[in-house]
Amino acid sequence: MSGKNVTREKRRHIILEGISRDLKHSEISAQLGLNRWVILSDIKHMRRHGDQRLKQAEEAQAQIRENKALFSEKDKSFYKQNKRFQSMTGITLQEKSFRNMIDFNKRSLLKILKSEDQYTAITKLPKSIRRTLKKNGIITKRGQDNRITERAQEYLNSKNSAREL
Repeated sequence: MSGKNVTREKRRHIILEGISRDLKHSEISAQLGLNRWVILSDIKHMRRHGDQRLKQAEEAQAQIRENKALFSEKDKSFYKQNKRFQSMTGITLQEKSFRNMIDFNKRSLLKILKSEDQYTAITKLPKSIRRTLKKNGIITKRGQDNRITERAQEYLNSKNSAREL
């Protein structure tokens, strides 16, 4: 299809079809035989005039991209490993990492809980340990208001109460 002879209305229809099928602007321009900037100009024109079909096409594009993301997420080896681990143990890998980090740093965390100012007690820990604890959701990431999360406190309390019995 020669792009020179195509009217704006015909281009609009092809552009909307391409967007709804999640084609790149360069792919749409190759279909029409036009420069990519003409396509972008037409899309800008449609947005400026509040084209409802453009909105519908973009919603369809978003749906396609979401489905692609879900599909690719399930193909990743981490997803498969996590599913297998969860079927064997009943907990996710993240939960197991969380528990391991708390058990490994239990003494330090109990000292922090017993201290009057959790922020200063946390800052006394080595930076690598603080970073690991933040990454695993054991301490908050709030700068001056660093403290142990409620979830970590509940886990520590349940472990201590179970040990005392």
